[in-house]
Amino acid sequence: MMNKDNQQINFPFSAIVGQDDFKLALILNLVDPLIGGVLAIGDKGTGKTTLIRSLTGLMSNQEDSPFVNLPIGVSEDRLIGNINLEELINTKKEVINLGLMAQAHQGFLYVDEVNLLQDYLTDILLDAAASGSYYLEREGVSRYFKSRFCLVGSMNPEEGNLRPQLKDRFGLSITISTPTDTKIRQQIIKQRFQFDDDPAEFVANYKSKDESIAAQIKRAKKSLASVQIDDSIIEYCSELAMQHQVEGLRADILLLKTARAFTAYQNESEITKEAVDEIADFVLNHRSSNQNPNQQQSNQKENEQPKEAPADGTPSKEENSHILNPENDFQKLKNTSLNTIDYQTNSINTSVGNLTATDTRKTVSQYLATDKFELKTKRKQSLLKQHHIFLIDSSGSMLKDQIIAYAKGVVDKIATQAKNQNTQFSIVSLFDGEAQHILPRTRILNDIDIALMALKTGGKTNLTAGFKHIKSICADVDFNHHLHIITDGKLNADSNVESIVLAFQTYCKGINTTQVIDAEKGIVKIGIAVDFAKRINASYEPLIIKNGQ
Repeated sequence: MMNKDNQQINFPFSAIVGQDDFKLALILNLVDPLIGGVLAIGDKGTGKTTLIRSLTGLMSNQEDSPFVNLPIGVSEDRLIGNINLEELINTKKEVINLGLMAQAHQGFLYVDEVNLLQDYLTDILLDAAASGSYYLEREGVSRYFKSRFCLVGSMNPEEGNLRPQLKDRFGLSITISTPTDTKIRQQIIKQRFQFDDDPAEFVANYKSKDESIAAQIKRAKKSLASVQIDDSIIEYCSELAMQHQVEGLRADILLLKTARAFTAYQNESEITKEAVDEIADFVLNHRSSNQNPNQQQSNQKENEQPKEAPADGTPSKEENSHILNPENDFQKLKNTSLNTIDYQTNSINTSVGNLTATDTRKTVSQYLATDKFELKTKRKQSLLKQHHIFLIDSSGSMLKDQIIAYAKGVVDKIATQAKNQNTQFSIVSLFDGEAQHILPRTRILNDIDIALMALKTGGKTNLTAGFKHIKSICADVDFNHHLHIITDGKLNADSNVESIVLAFQTYCKGINTTQVIDAEKGIVKIGIAVDFAKRINASYEPLIIKNGQ
């Protein structure tokens, strides 16, 4: 990039030598922004920023396609925006200073050294990139901003790794290395000198090539939805994901999304296995759990080696970390004879193996968690994060009159209304007499839409199985948990109101509020949902469908 006569001139995209994979990954995100951006991992000084900035030249109207660079030291207010307090106090007007995420809408947001960005800022950034929007909540003001951008991050692994769950949120990942071919290096140097000597002429020479790529992207965007997807391709994507032992379903979905974008860009009408293979590494590079066999053997030997105890007889670091964790199973502690534990002037001399059920003395876990210090500080209810859990009855009876479709709409509506930076969502479905946790906790509305699209229907309703899942989902005390139960009340033959009330009281003690949405329709109703709502003191709402029944 150069500034000449106060005008910014970027290096042409088509003039970049090498980095073909990175180019393709960026192009595919332009074709379908829902892919979720690109993470570039590799050496510094390989022209990553130059390539990313060159993308603006592919767009016909650069004002509508901003390029925003996010500095490592960015504050939360700079990232999401803030209220101009001076205007608010003096003129009583709400003046919003736009954050970088809002400024990058319909453009590119580039984060160099993304692994050095604070984790909570990275979380906010990735949520907005995936959902295409975010809420600014400051000084009692709540504003909604569109923020659909292509997120591109770069990092050098020598400077530290990115948390796995954050790395997974990038749609694609590319590994970039310094070119070792002397001819390619020479060509890069020549291109650089030509651009520096006369940027305007150099850009003009590549203008037609950039325009051709831009036209190809524009055509691909229009034909994206019409690309044919055969069931065999979906199966192939799932097989690839399982072979690489990826966690969750994001890889399966992104393999299909990226292959579709690639197919549209190639001006083809149907996804082939060859197209999936072409882009598979982009999706699986940073998600694969497969290890090198030699590395696995090395890790196994390391795990088999006994831990050496310190010479003074005190517990090792690993042992201490086990003892100090109050979540450890008590039976494990009971079988462990503890020596003296000294904390400054206080010490405990006890043998856990001698403790009985009637012993009035405190266990080590109780002592550490309450008397000495608080391991988990309880926050005020108003400061807790919000967690909405949807328990969706997707049994066979919900298929009648497309009731399940309306149920999905209710979930989407509730999630949209509740969405803010401190809110997360989970979904459990009741299918074929069982319960499935189909959406782990997320803050992204698009994840909810994807989970609802994949929702299976059929079989009977087993609310008890669903409540068992709820118990583990709402174990986090740092959240207010809100349960939304959507059901028509047509239970398994071995279930009744009394049994599901008992199951709710047993497994859902961590729930703060409960809402029952009654999906039962018809002239004659059995009324189990409304009866259940009364017995557990839940709020009750009937599911409204278009015909008003």
